[in-house]
Amino acid sequence: MSKRHIVIAGLISLGLSACSQQPQPEPAPVSPVAEPAPAPELPAKPFAQDTLYSLLVAEFAGRRGNTDIALDNYLEQAQQTRDIGLAKHSTQIARQLRKSKASLEAALLWSQLEPSSEEALFIATTELINARRFVEALEYSRKLELRGNQALHLTVTSQASNSEGAQLGIMAEQLQMWLDEDGDDKELITALAILLQQQAPEESMKLAKRALAIDPDYTSAAMVEVKSLQRLNQLEQAQKRLGELLEQQPNNKRLRVQYARLMANIDLPSSEQEFAALHRDYPKDTELQLAYALVLYEQGKTDAAEEQFSLLLDYEQSYSMANYYLGRIAMNRQQPHVAMGYFDEIQPGDPNFLPAWVFRSDILIEQGQSEAAIKLLQGSARQFPKLAQRFLLVTVESLNKYGQSELSVEMLNQALAGDPQNRHLLYGRAMSFEKQDNIAAMEADLRAILQNKPDNASVLNALGYTLATRSDRKDEAFELISKAFKLNPKDPAIIDSMGWIEYLRGNLESALGFLRQAMNAYPDHEIAAHLGEVLWQLGRSEEAQSIWQQGFKLHPGSEILQETIQRLNAKMPQP
Repeated sequence: MSKRHIVIAGLISLGLSACSQQPQPEPAPVSPVAEPAPAPELPAKPFAQDTLYSLLVAEFAGRRGNTDIALDNYLEQAQQTRDIGLAKHSTQIARQLRKSKASLEAALLWSQLEPSSEEALFIATTELINARRFVEALEYSRKLELRGNQALHLTVTSQASNSEGAQLGIMAEQLQMWLDEDGDDKELITALAILLQQQAPEESMKLAKRALAIDPDYTSAAMVEVKSLQRLNQLEQAQKRLGELLEQQPNNKRLRVQYARLMANIDLPSSEQEFAALHRDYPKDTELQLAYALVLYEQGKTDAAEEQFSLLLDYEQSYSMANYYLGRIAMNRQQPHVAMGYFDEIQPGDPNFLPAWVFRSDILIEQGQSEAAIKLLQGSARQFPKLAQRFLLVTVESLNKYGQSELSVEMLNQALAGDPQNRHLLYGRAMSFEKQDNIAAMEADLRAILQNKPDNASVLNALGYTLATRSDRKDEAFELISKAFKLNPKDPAIIDSMGWIEYLRGNLESALGFLRQAMNAYPDHEIAAHLGEVLWQLGRSEEAQSIWQQGFKLHPGSEILQETIQRLNAKMPQP
């Protein structure tokens, strides 16, 4: 079943929210790029001759602009001599040059040699955060706190909260141990709340309220409370709480941004107004401008969105995203060559590279340039061998969409010759056979997958749905779909299939329940077609028309909606 690309998800995961990250202090600071610091004064104790020579080479290399040589020499001698001055100087140079690995090595060495240095501890903490070594970063942050300085607990846990693995558990245990020693530390409480927010939002909210009981004006804890409400899908309560905070602090940028982001899930026009106001107040904040552009795009305000995205091309941090959406706009305007120009600007390694590659392949095939699409596939597969299969399957899907399933089967036959049990290739070929109405061959490939993976819910659902709609084997289809539903009862596609097979078996009320559930979980034009048909057969024509109208809004020109309405001899819903 097709899935609608929800653009607003991109908004929630922008840099300004760091992929659903928690409200937090400024990210780990990094020194701005500057000229290398002057060479350190030599300590009172003399260096060995080899060390002096290496330092002289470093100094002259730095003066001539050979910063890599200078840094390597300074860091090497700092490690060999364990001299505090050289360790500090190496740290400064590495951070100025944005050499992350060297910055971390030098900062850790400096903090070991001079454990009383608050500056060394602070830099070591931030470099550990940047290296995603969060357990160690939290320990260093605690050292800062115990010296009476501003700790970085919230920054550490905010950055760590979206990571996976054992680090989160270790950090939670560490924070809880410190809280057992000092239960009134609002920052420790809030740090633990942030860490638990993704997996345990109710517990996170309790901790946030505990911190607010200590300090009712502690904004960081209040922001965690709001985020926890969002995670629990209590959006109205989250909006109310944020409104209360904004009444107290109407000029707080963090609160305003959070409110605009929240409204993107509730009321897009209101979100647009909020982001427009933020953009006016902070015109140099490209992340806010990008969020504003995305909200405009999501509402179909293409011209205004295009203007904002075009302005964002001037900034490196937004260049890729702007090109991606300008390409999407060009595609919507039926300007494939313009779109290709934008998509070509997105470089490998960028998060938007793969989505842009998909569109490039699709455009070529739609324009009848299948050979060019295959050349693009072959070149990309050589350049990125780990992604070769993914590129192939994307190309196959486009070929199927534009009526070239014979070519897609030929390509998959070649791939399967070297890997005959590959379930992804078998599934791709099964979908190609389905486009050719070769249901027997499709079933053979799907059953070959199930022979090795009998509990593959997606394959069970695909086979069951095909038998339900393309054969008279309704009972067998029901068994397959029911098994898929038991394995994955929250998958909207499987729920939709359950509703449709129940409808085909004459169980209209049961079908209606499943299809409503599917539509609520994942609004989609195909589900709308099914739900509307069941409502129509139940004599609820006005509600059916409303559902179909919603489906057309989700997917204008939907063929399945048009076919359903014509087959039922119903009227097309008004726009």
